[in-house]
Amino acid sequence: MTLKKIVKWIPAVFIASCSFYLSSQEHIEHMPSFWNADKLVHFFCYSGFCFWVAFACNIKNYKKVWLPILIVSLWGVSDEFHQSFVPGRSVSVFDWMADTLGASLGAVVYVFFITRILPKIKNRWN
Repeated sequence: MTLKKIVKWIPAVFIASCSFYLSSQEHIEHMPSFWNADKLVHFFCYSGFCFWVAFACNIKNYKKVWLPILIVSLWGVSDEFHQSFVPGRSVSVFDWMADTLGASLGAVVYVFFITRILPKIKNRWN
């Protein structure tokens, strides 16, 4: 594996590490307190996570978004399993569903960015 390929994984690994740390905490301060706020947090955090996994996987089109979505969804499963061992935390299939839906958004946004937005940015510089 080349150094460039390894470096591309740094944002995703950083987010995964933060996710693991936070899911190891019995209580997370400064969380929104409205009904099902945790699902919204899961959705947007895993969306960003999947954006960077798609970047690391070098996804170029919508046909390949299943790979980063699968990776991030499986991370969500492992995160929920991990939380079953943390006092004060519980396993929630709904959290995993929010993770997977967020991952789907993140992968689609990434492909949209590299296929629609990035070419326009590049054209302005040429």
